[in-house]
Amino acid sequence: MKYKITIKKQGQIVFDGKPLDLPIKKDVLVAKSIEMFNDADLCIIHQTYVIETLVDQLLSKLKKHLNQEIDIENYIELSSFIDIDHLDTCQIILRSK
Repeated sequence: MKYKITIKKQGQIVFDGKPLDLPIKKDVLVAKSIEMFNDADLCIIHQTYVIETLVDQLLSKLKKHLNQEIDIENYIELSSFIDIDHLDTCQIILRSK
């Protein structure tokens, strides 16, 4: 199933798009690549795999709240890879396309 994520901060949309298009923190990407592949020099294959893994972990939890706006602070550990300032104050909505 295809999904769309909307992230809002103070009622304003700060991200609206495909889960794999979420802005990713570079340091988290590198750290996870080292953890998974012992590789700090990200090739596109490792980068893609790391992003898919991070996003899939988040989606697995958000699917339980499909079409509901929830506080992202409830999933801050799983969403900490997202590069949005003050993410803990945002709301997230997962929708099916």
